[in-house]
Amino acid sequence: MSADGHGTCSAYMDKAKKSKPRERLVWWRVSLITKTPAKFIDFTLAPDAATGEKQLAEAHQISDTLRDRLVAIRDEL
Repeated sequence: MSADGHGTCSAYMDKAKKSKPRERLVWWRVSLITKTPAKFIDFTLAPDAATGEKQLAEAHQISDTLRDRLVAIRDEL
């Protein structure tokens, strides 16, 4: 019992086991910069911007020469 007579003493409680951190997937809005304004391509769910750009480049068959013009911006829901 604790000093005030309620509950349990924290010294005897087991620590929570840490699990492996999972990759958090985030919504990304991917656009192709060709001129102003940039051309919206699609949304994707990926752990980081580079992965999101790669996923959409493959899904939308964007050529290798244009892949460096893709930009992924984190999208807030």
